[in-house]
Amino acid sequence: MKTFSQYLEETIGQSGRDYELKVHTAMKSAKVPGLNPGDKPGAGFSNVGAGDIEASYNGKAFNIEIKASANDQMGGSSFRYDMKTKTFTPVKEMDLEDLELLMGAAKEKTSDIDNYIKAARKLDPVQYHKNIAGVPLKISKEGREELKKAGLLAKINKNTVMSDRFIVQHYNKKGVYYINVGGAGLFYMGKNPLKLPVPPLEGTIQVEMRLGFSGGKLNFPTDPPTPARSANLRLQGRLKTKGKSPYSLDNKEDVEKLFGEK
Repeated sequence: MKTFSQYLEETIGQSGRDYELKVHTAMKSAKVPGLNPGDKPGAGFSNVGAGDIEASYNGKAFNIEIKASANDQMGGSSFRYDMKTKTFTPVKEMDLEDLELLMGAAKEKTSDIDNYIKAARKLDPVQYHKNIAGVPLKISKEGREELKKAGLLAKINKNTVMSDRFIVQHYNKKGVYYINVGGAGLFYMGKNPLKLPVPPLEGTIQVEMRLGFSGGKLNFPTDPPTPARSANLRLQGRLKTKGKSPYSLDNKEDVEKLFGEK
């Protein structure tokens, strides 16, 4: 049986694919001379090095990143963390572009996670805490409350905000200079190689990191048993777009007007 979070992820993923198809259909039906919308978006993950839609205009690349809304949820997953190597590994397959964005934020939290682990290693019973090597981790229920009161958990469970400059650099290095956002329209990122009459992207990426404890009752085999809890690390990205463009590629008439002004 699927958990609510799994159901939510699948629903959001399908919504994003549906919007990509809507944009592609509008671009194709507009029949603008010289505009090639490229292949129909598929159900898989985005290609690395290109946008969700790999179009062209008069022979020039027109790679476009597609987001379904101005507050679009991006990729998210539970992650394993190895303190020795400082590496984060998703527990499930992810879109590589989303993964790179999440890693950029996660690396800013390594010292906070390390401090939590170092403090956890000193908790009683020490013999069961001293070898904690990363996340997932298991600590005593009493120790969990102790670390929470010390403010160590709050430092991990704090959102990281990355500016539009980070977004621009991330996509530009892949040859993507345009993004179409549902309800907000088409924007250029950093450069406007096709010189389209659209505004620059303004927005942020918010990455939510949570070290969350499960409700399952566990114990350390002391005498008497010591109640314990296990914790996993989860990251979730969200793109927050500001402003509105006069054109959106999800609308046939907008596509025709956009290229008609060139």
